[in-house]
Amino acid sequence: MKQSLVLTTIFPPRKDVYKLSKIRDWDLIAVGDKKTPNDWHVDDVSYLNPNKHGKLFPKFSKILPWNIYARKNIGYLFAIQQQSEVIGETDDDVSPYKNFPPNIEKNKKISVLSGDKFVNIYKYFGGGLSWPRGYPLNYLTKKQTIKRKIKKVNAYIQNSLIDQDSDFDAIYRLQSDKPVKFKRSGEYALAKGTYCPLNSQNTFFHKKAFPLLYIPSFVNPRVEDILRGYIAQRILWELNGNLVFTYTTTYTNDRNVHDYMKDFKSEIPLYLYTEKLIKTLDSLSLDSNPNKSLIKVYKTLGKDEDIVGKDEYKIVEAWINEIEELL
Repeated sequence: MKQSLVLTTIFPPRKDVYKLSKIRDWDLIAVGDKKTPNDWHVDDVSYLNPNKHGKLFPKFSKILPWNIYARKNIGYLFAIQQQSEVIGETDDDVSPYKNFPPNIEKNKKISVLSGDKFVNIYKYFGGGLSWPRGYPLNYLTKKQTIKRKIKKVNAYIQNSLIDQDSDFDAIYRLQSDKPVKFKRSGEYALAKGTYCPLNSQNTFFHKKAFPLLYIPSFVNPRVEDILRGYIAQRILWELNGNLVFTYTTTYTNDRNVHDYMKDFKSEIPLYLYTEKLIKTLDSLSLDSNPNKSLIKVYKTLGKDEDIVGKDEYKIVEAWINEIEELL
């Protein structure tokens, strides 16, 4: 089974990328942008420089903006073109532990969490007072009753946690910023109707969920992968699938430099509109065709510029056109 790992970078190769390039049985794909050094190279890594974007996927690349994280979509399409059955993704400042990758079997019998609209998954892996970026702040102190039941699930999307400087939001980092080490064991699925933020730093998609890889372009950079994750969870239920969170297999303690106040400004839509987004997603009647469902979601969200830019829909259409040709 062919497996690909996709990341995007605008920096010279970091030590983390060299470590990822040595993972057995995984093809590492690095997506460049116009800010990436022209001489970027790592042995055994498929590097997609800006010129290759247009050669590989000319129609899609032409309408996809430059110098944004969503250029990662080119890497996903390339992995699909290369006949990958599983696509993992990470960032260029994330390092693998020896237990990377996690168990990503598609069919699992594990604890399924239900009983409330949102679950802070970090609590189940010993995350203390931390929470994932995109988690509704008013739920941090809300009393919740979460039920657990062992069930068989189709784990089409799986998010493995990250140690140390994990995917926290700016508010956590500004008031604490303490490194967190999560448990090195455990797996939990979310029941239909229950959400948790899903990031793009250590996440795995099986083929049935490939259309849901799409990262939006006209969204604040600290929002785009979280928005993608919430949309993917909603559509996943129509595929009889569940989002699964697994034990940590990576860490980051030397992140690319961040301005936390700038991050805070970019994350404001998450703080203000996440529950509004979820209400919209829950209100939609979707079906088992993920392509049609993704189009319908973005067409609906495009009517409200609090969440998605008005130009997003045409790029989603182009994405679906590429997906339909490749799958």
